[in-house]
Amino acid sequence: MIIFQQIICFGTLATMCRRNMQLYIGASLLLMCMLPVKADTKETVHIPVLNQRESPYESENRRSKKILPSRIRQLKAEKEYLLQQISTLPQHNPNALSGRLGYHSIPITETMAGTNQQINVKFAFYSKLDSIALMPALVSGSAGLESYAFPKRFSIEVLERRGKWIGGNPGRWEERRELAEWVEVVNWLDQDFPDPGPYPVFFECSGEQMYQVRISFPDGDELSAGTFHALGELFLFRRDANGRTSDNMMGWGKDVTIEASDTLSKPLLWDVQYLKDGFAGLGLPLSEGTADVDDLMISWEAGEPEEPVQIIMDLGEIRQVGGVRLWPTEAPYGMLVSLFGFPGTVQLELSPDPDFNEVRKEIVHHAREEMYGDNFLILATGAYDARYVRITLDDFSEYQQRRILGLGEIQVVEYNEIFSEGCDVSANGLPANATEQLPRLVDGFSRHRRILSVSEQIKGLAMRRPLDQRLTILEQELRATEELWESLQLRLSISGGGLLLLVLFLGWRFQRRQRKHEVSKLKVRITRDLHDEVGSSLGGISMMSEELVSMATDERMREELDELSLMAREACSSLREVVWVTDQVVILLPALVEKMVERAERTLRGVQLRAEMATNLPAIEVALTVKRHLLMFFREAVHNCARHAGATEVKIGACVEQSQLILSIEDNGCGFQVEKKHAGWGVESMKKRAQEIGGLFRIDSTQDQGTCVQLIVPLAKLSVEPTTAYQTSNECDE
Repeated sequence: MIIFQQIICFGTLATMCRRNMQLYIGASLLLMCMLPVKADTKETVHIPVLNQRESPYESENRRSKKILPSRIRQLKAEKEYLLQQISTLPQHNPNALSGRLGYHSIPITETMAGTNQQINVKFAFYSKLDSIALMPALVSGSAGLESYAFPKRFSIEVLERRGKWIGGNPGRWEERRELAEWVEVVNWLDQDFPDPGPYPVFFECSGEQMYQVRISFPDGDELSAGTFHALGELFLFRRDANGRTSDNMMGWGKDVTIEASDTLSKPLLWDVQYLKDGFAGLGLPLSEGTADVDDLMISWEAGEPEEPVQIIMDLGEIRQVGGVRLWPTEAPYGMLVSLFGFPGTVQLELSPDPDFNEVRKEIVHHAREEMYGDNFLILATGAYDARYVRITLDDFSEYQQRRILGLGEIQVVEYNEIFSEGCDVSANGLPANATEQLPRLVDGFSRHRRILSVSEQIKGLAMRRPLDQRLTILEQELRATEELWESLQLRLSISGGGLLLLVLFLGWRFQRRQRKHEVSKLKVRITRDLHDEVGSSLGGISMMSEELVSMATDERMREELDELSLMAREACSSLREVVWVTDQVVILLPALVEKMVERAERTLRGVQLRAEMATNLPAIEVALTVKRHLLMFFREAVHNCARHAGATEVKIGACVEQSQLILSIEDNGCGFQVEKKHAGWGVESMKKRAQEIGGLFRIDSTQDQGTCVQLIVPLAKLSVEPTTAYQTSNECDE
């Protein structure tokens, strides 16, 4: 049974998978085409892919797509593989900003035809450009966060530093800005750039020193009237002396200026200056993978603390500190509360000596308001030389009538270099049992995740985009395949259950038929034994009684012996009929009438018997109960001829007239008066039998002239079991 179901299942699944093979391959090809590539660039434009080698599950995909369970296992394995790859990348938790969305161009009009819209970023000094990233402006859509009006056609150029060798002794390299040259690094002017969705777009550059970056959009024409474009954030990453990707130069303050032509300026919503404000809607730069580490979370008893809290950090040596970042922690129990436990007032002091005699001070009085959502607080210090950092915290928020302090990390940095990780930390104003939490402020983790640099976050998210897209397609296919398999399993279970019931029913029918056959064989054996044993005995009784009649001299004795011989002959005829009925599967009317005539021939001795049977008797099946009534009716009539009539001639007739069977027995015996009752003649019994089978009984008799008995039955009644119960007796009426 199980093998039969599996054969059906595998055949069906193979057919379905063959039909959907092109769909699977098409989806994979579509995914590969979604990655943007460079078009006509002079320098290398590269969007990193995490792993260029083929996934083992992708190669297996071409070998096994024929059976749904195997496909489900393959999809789950590939999903696990993708999740492992994604876990090494930054967390992707974008959110739509309520303000400071970024840059928005003015819609192109007919009067602007031929106008080239541009964004220009200028630096007060030259620096090596490692890479460029464009972040779409994010808005909420029907399918979640979507990119808003990301430019389809654009190019990016870099004004690279140039100079001239000056001779003499010694010679020198002299910078000449008039010799600077524009170099194109990205060109998407000839074809549409794919919609990046809520992910940044990352381009690698040559790493040459430059002064200016220019993003150009194609000239407007009549067909482009009414179109516009927008960007959420612009990242220009510096390449450090070791050739690694460093910090975002757009955050260098006044040293970087940004301008745009034909820009829409709606403060608090759209402005070109928002391209360098650091708010991209990507969330905190944290890894996707988690670790079993906690953030600092402290609560005081009611009325405490009475004074501000001080956190002192020893960097181990004097460092050139460019800024300090304070990371907020997450609210407990998964509550959607931003800046949970973050202080309202933050004062920063930097000093080369532990007594803070010489100090650089920065203070933020409304820290929670300046952080603009769930972000970290940055205190810029302008490359100040310091070894000791003292941070004074005050204006604590309350939770359940207690003041609380929550911090994820404190980073002392210069560009992308972090000086504070693992340094010594002490504090004043904390409860005694809270000092053991201080190392959590310099462990490099926040919210159970590793802290990343902005360049790691942006580059990693660009690498994550194709993986997330593949994961989305894979999960949809996995969900559809599992639903299909569950539906197929349900259908197979129902079909299997139905097939099992059918097998059980057929088995029951077979056993029932076998039992019926055995019972039938037993009945045949019993009836034949009765015929052989009892029939021979009855025949012997009949013969002996007839011999005794010839030998008897007493008249009364002769009558008794004749009666005995008649009873023996009738019993023998009845026994023959039983055997005949048992042997027949179907009893047809002509055969039944023929059997009646045979009974009359065996029962009536010394009587001239004439049978007139019509040739048009239909070969219809006679119901079992009707057959019994007909036989018993005929038996009564023949019995009366043999026992009471004293006839010398008997005529039996059977014909069909007007769709009715007419059965008649006529003799030339003594006759009788019909209106009078005669004990033992069975007239009432014959009348009742005729009524029960839906027929009509007629009897006509004249004293000393004979009797005629008729039974008229519609042919349609012969094949139908009577609706009334069997009431008549086998015995003759008294």
